[in-house]
Amino acid sequence: MSKHLILSKKTYDFTNNDGERVQGLKLSYLNDKPSVRDNEEGFTPMIININDKSIVKSLKEIPGIYEMTFDQVTGKNNKPEIILSEVSFLSSTDLSVLF
Repeated sequence: MSKHLILSKKTYDFTNNDGERVQGLKLSYLNDKPSVRDNEEGFTPMIININDKSIVKSLKEIPGIYEMTFDQVTGKNNKPEIILSEVSFLSSTDLSVLF
């Protein structure tokens, strides 16, 4: 597990082109360390889609500091895909004090 600042969550609920209902949420978060890539500077926000209800229930306060565990699974065309497998709330954060 590693620490992350979850900035926001946005739920979605729609019907895809095959007529299947798709529900879940998007989490926007920051790592606890800045980017190490040559063409990036600072903390680049990341987004992950979640449809695991146990993960959703673990989201106590947003924004907040969380321990997050990611796993790698086989995705489309057998390419690796990262999924969020576990989340633990650590502490609240008030971003309004920055502005």
